[in-house]
Amino acid sequence: VQRLLASKGEREEAELERLLGRQPAVSRPNVVAVISPKGGVGKTTSAFVIGGVLADRLRLRVIAVDANPEFGTLAALAPDGLRSERSLADLLADIEQIETAAQLRPYVSALPSGLHLLGAPADAEVMARVGPDAYGELVALLGTFYELVLLDLGTGVAGRLAQFAIARADQLMLVTTPESAASSVVLAAFQDLHQERTILAVNKFYARGPADLRALERRLRERGLHRSVAIPHDDQLAAMLDTATYQLEALERTSRVAIKRLALAVAEQLV
Repeated sequence: VQRLLASKGEREEAELERLLGRQPAVSRPNVVAVISPKGGVGKTTSAFVIGGVLADRLRLRVIAVDANPEFGTLAALAPDGLRSERSLADLLADIEQIETAAQLRPYVSALPSGLHLLGAPADAEVMARVGPDAYGELVALLGTFYELVLLDLGTGVAGRLAQFAIARADQLMLVTTPESAASSVVLAAFQDLHQERTILAVNKFYARGPADLRALERRLRERGLHRSVAIPHDDQLAAMLDTATYQLEALERTSRVAIKRLALAVAEQLV
């Protein structure tokens, strides 16, 4: 009777919650690189929202790292009272002294979902001096304290830092928007990535109905991308992110379901 009374949307969301709750434990620290050759497509948003779901629903220790060399905004998504004033540059400077989770704690912003954020320095020149070797040390350190490290990369896939992240990652999240100019560049880049565990997140998707989404997914499968999730355009989500007041359960069901689908796609490829 309860199933008959529930709407299709309610049943779909309940099934996603069930699948998220049944994911097995990870066997080792995982690294997910969130990348795109296009700017402004929502890489930071994608890393932030899926990190929150995986930390909360899977009870994983998850940290999202702002690896954008040009004024990354990941740390700004944390509420003022929870935001750490320190950055990954500070952590790298003190890395030899970090031996416990308690010593690491002042460098990260801990959110109610369980997700931790490690921000980039405000000075672009300082960030520019942080190269792949330093990120290698950073990822190795974080892997001793976290089960999942999300790297929020800057624009491009050919730079030294992006190449390091792609080589180091256990899976990739390739982010685009549905406009032809953006998606064509992103899909072209996909052909050169040579990473089997790749998920495409299509942000700001304007769908008039289910048929639009099915048509998009069919086109992506034709290009070899069998794992893709469309995140609808949502003014409420944008406002929450802008004001650091994001709460997954406060979103409309369409957006909640899309975010949970994206998180599940990542969870199913964790090792």
